Amino acid sequence: MKEYTDQITNLDPRRELPSLVRYLSADRLMGIVDQAQNGDTRELFALYRDVISNDNQVRSEFMKRKIAVLGDPVTVIPFKKNDPADVAASDLCDDVIDNATFADAQSWLMNATLFPVAVVEKVFAPLPGGGFALKALVPVHYQLLDYSQGAMRIFDVDDTGTPLHTSHEVTPERYIVHRCDLMPVPDNWGGAMRSILFWWLLRTMSRQWWADLLERFGVPFLKGKYSDEKGRATLERAFRLAVRLGAIVVAKNTEVEIVQAANGDSSNSHERFITICNQEISKLIVGQTLSSNASPTGELGGGTANLQGEVRDDIRKADAKSLAATLRGQLFEQLLAINGHTGRAPKILFGSESAREQTATLTVIGKLHEAGLEPDDDALNTLSERIGFGIRRAAIPQSPMLPFSAPLSGWRPSVAAADGRATEPVPSCCRTLAVTQPVPLSAADSVEDRPAATRADDLARAFAADLAPLQSVIAESTSPEDCIRRVEAWISQHNPANAADVIEKALYVYSMAGARSAQRPKS
Repeated sequence: MKEYTDQITNLDPRRELPSLVRYLSADRLMGIVDQAQNGDTRELFALYRDVISNDNQVRSEFMKRKIAVLGDPVTVIPFKKNDPADVAASDLCDDVIDNATFADAQSWLMNATLFPVAVVEKVFAPLPGGGFALKALVPVHYQLLDYSQGAMRIFDVDDTGTPLHTSHEVTPERYIVHRCDLMPVPDNWGGAMRSILFWWLLRTMSRQWWADLLERFGVPFLKGKYSDEKGRATLERAFRLAVRLGAIVVAKNTEVEIVQAANGDSSNSHERFITICNQEISKLIVGQTLSSNASPTGELGGGTANLQGEVRDDIRKADAKSLAATLRGQLFEQLLAINGHTGRAPKILFGSESAREQTATLTVIGKLHEAGLEPDDDALNTLSERIGFGIRRAAIPQSPMLPFSAPLSGWRPSVAAADGRATEPVPSCCRTLAVTQPVPLSAADSVEDRPAATRADDLARAFAADLAPLQSVIAESTSPEDCIRRVEAWISQHNPANAADVIEKALYVYSMAGARSAQRPKS
């Protein structure tokens, strides 16, 4: 690892190629593309640089594509939360997020959404007690990429940052190579940005075409009528003078008209053509057009907006998943290996799903809970990725209740104590039950100290009115499962409107009765 503690790629900005857009034509563009396909991509990547930096449409849409991922919080979670080795590995990799160069490296790697590839150099620093820490992530300039030998290589540079004619191999120990283009096309063919070049060129050239149109047809011209050759000569002299004077003087019988050549369609043609080019660029970069062009969608246009929003969310999630896989496989795993950690590389999360998708996920979990089901421990990682941060099961509070096998006849609900002795309030799920005179609970009380009639009245006070028949159902139950089964059978016959609520209350009454009727030692 000693050879990977020094940076070797550092291009002097003065060595970049000059701008290529000033004299660019369709023939010149095709020549640059052909040159890149043969292995020399320097001019193609320089043209990409010029287009992004000079064109407002491409620049703004490209920024939307990148900040959709970069604007989300970054979270590192262990591969398995119950594995101590995975937790220790997550703690080590979590320090990478706080590195000063991590944000710039993220932004550079996101260039691969339009560029065919993005490369970052890894520089490590040895620790005094042994091991290595990440020192810096350095973007590798596109002018240093060499495809002349088929596979991608990196041009060497001297101490002043000047590229040399030699190159070296792109080793995974030193470089992070990120590709986000899903199409099976070689890097030197240009990636997704190649499709934008032609729309950009047509829109740029149309400015000159529009100027030529206005010069030829946009300015009104003079139209003269004459009856003899003398009148013709007079009109020709008058037209020549009108170019400089702006007015003409003709004979009485000579007619002069001002004719407007451009009509409404020709004057708006340039605007329509520019709009088409912008829409095609937006569709290619962010997958939709509504975020850049306010187009009317009609009274029911909400469906169109939602559909295009879903496409944009799909692109964002795919970009985030691809970037997370690259960082995990090419940075986190190496950092753990050189430090001797046996834990698996943690997962990295960029933001979360949309609010609509999160609501749907939580609704499904709620439905599972109502059906008596719940996600298992392995599903927590998937839910964490959807929500955008790590989640775990909530700790179950310790209950003072005893096992359910205790007898049921001695339970008495209470909400307050007149003399200040300890009591338990009735929770919200049972507040609709008929609770009359509260009976204080003392630690010295026991089931045997009270008459049987009093113990029978306790359960009668728990259920009243139409729920009164549940007294015997609960009293005859021998376990929580048996209680639920008996209550469900009673519900199937009486069909109450709030069946689920009745089951919940009955089970609570059963459990509390068993706990409070248990024998308690006297102080």
